[in-house]
Formats: sequence, structure tokens, C-alpha cells
Amino acid sequence: MPKKRNPNRRRRRRGGLGRLLRPLSLLLTAVAVVAALTLFFKVEEITVIGASRYQAEEIIAASGVEVGDNLILLNRYQVSQRIYSSLPYITDVSPKPKFPSTLVIEVTETRPVAAVESAGAWWLVNSGGKLLEMVDAPAAADYLTVIGVQAMEPSVSGRLKLPEESPMTAGRLCELLEAMEKRTMFAWADSLDLSDPETLILNYDGRFRVEMHYDANLPFKLDSLLSVVTDYLEPNERGTIRMTMSDDNQVNFIPEKTS
Repeated sequence: MPKKRNPNRRRRRRGGLGRLLRPLSLLLTAVAVVAALTLFFKVEEITVIGASRYQAEEIIAASGVEVGDNLILLNRYQVSQRIYSSLPYITDVSPKPKFPSTLVIEVTETRPVAAVESAGAWWLVNSGGKLLEMVDAPAAADYLTVIGVQAMEPSVSGRLKLPEESPMTAGRLCELLEAMEKRTMFAWADSLDLSDPETLILNYDGRFRVEMHYDANLPFKLDSLLSVVTDYLEPNERGTIRMTMSDDNQVNFIPEKTS
């Protein structure tokens, strides 16, 4: 008696073959897409926006991007880091593809606001704590000089680091610098003395010794300082502005003794 054929056998074989071909088809599609991306969307033009200190050519060279690179496959984080590290006066980088063939690099430049000493040299720093360049003492005098503390292991484009024993952390110092920058105070700020473990001393406008605690509400204290100097003190007055009382609203002015 002849064996009966199983009508489902051929179907099962076909179904099994289809299951094998499906991932292969997806793989081939993916390869085709990658090949298309490699062949098309090449960088033909690089545009720089927001630069004034640096030439566009300097920024493009620092980016590491070249004409002919693939616009889609660019690692934009690496591009940003290369520019940030190579060009210290740039703090923010935003590379954006503009299809089909242009890379737009938008940058934000910064400026020094203070100078911190380290091993006999002075380092310019922006309000965010980025070290910009090493200068001599006369050049440092053009900025708020931070004394009584030494920067640790400074390097161009590095972050400001202060010793553990410093009464003020680098982060806290940056908070103060940012608050001063927001209030446009650097034109009148002479030096910041951190040598006292209890009290920071801001020498201001060539006339005032301003005393504050390190853990004070710094923006509030700066607002109080500006109010006192502008609204209550005469242009010829000199002395100490003491802002270290337990009452945050209390400010004592001690006039400088005249002979």
C-alpha cells in the first residue's frame, strides 16, 4: 500500500525557508542603506557661526572635519570636544548638519574675568572655571586677582582646581564669579583674598574692603553691596563694608581713618 503524501510537508519547508530569508533580506537592506549613506551626504562646505576671536579656518582645523567626510556618520560629540580642548576661548560648540552637504559649526566664545596664581605664574579663568591661558603679573592685574590660594595642575582648556584645604571650593568660587559677571562688577573688582579661613575679602572700587562668609548667600550679598555703594555711600568715602553678621540684611560700614 503506497504511503500517503503529507500535503503540509511542502508548506512547512517553504515556511522554514521564508523564515531564513527574512533576516537575510533585512541585513541586505541595512547594508544597502549604509552604502547609500556612505556614497551620498558628503561634506562639501563647513560654515562657522559665532566666532570673533578665532578665524573660521582655525575652528575648522581644530574640528578635525574634512571635505569628503560623511555628514551623517560624523561623531558630533568628538567634533565639539576637539574644538573645546584646542581653542580655550570657546566654551560651547554645536555642530549641525545642513543637508545635503554642509556642516554648520556654531560656537560661543568666552572672556577671562579673573586671574589665579600657580607656582609663580598667573592663569586667566572665565566665570565657569575654564582656564584660558597663562600670563605674567602685569597682565593678570587687568583682572580680578584671586590671592591666598594656588591653582592645582593648571593647563590650557582645563578646569580650575583648588587644594582641598582651601576655604573655598573651585565650584563655589565659580558661583561667585558668575554672580559678579551677571551684575557687571568686574570693572570695579580689584582682588579677592581667600587667605582667611573664615572670611573672604573682596577689594572693591579701590575704596572698599568687603567682608563676607564663604557660606553666605553670595548673590544676595552682592546685591546688598551694590545697593550700599550706590545709594548710601558718598563717592569719596573709603573703608570696610562688613557683611558677616548673623542677620543677612545687616551691613556695617567702618570708615577708613584719616590722619
